[in-house]
Amino acid sequence: MNKHLVTGSVQAKVLKWGEEIEDFPSAPDYILMADCIYYEESLEPLLKTLKDLSGSETCIICCYEQRTMGKNPEIEKKYFELLQLDFDFEKIPLEKHDEEYRSEDIHILYIRKKKSKFPS
Repeated sequence: MNKHLVTGSVQAKVLKWGEEIEDFPSAPDYILMADCIYYEESLEPLLKTLKDLSGSETCIICCYEQRTMGKNPEIEKKYFELLQLDFDFEKIPLEKHDEEYRSEDIHILYIRKKKSKFPS
């Protein structure tokens, strides 16, 4: 349907969060992540992997379902506390979500690594 919009190439890789990044010649343009914010012990390895993998121009597109049961609100809060240490993010307003799949408990974020304040 939208095939004509794709002009480049796509490469998918499986990663174990928190492990060293190998076999990536350069930072990707995009990282897609969905439903990764649910398990407290995985937050730091996930964010380490995102930090190691992304470059200054990488756009991380994160989609998650907000869950209100059990420890999920605490886990989501901790995720955002840790995320803002190294990343800037923008929440995509609900009216910009696809009409067919739009839901108030589904959130989409654009995430980018913070710019270094000091030259390295």
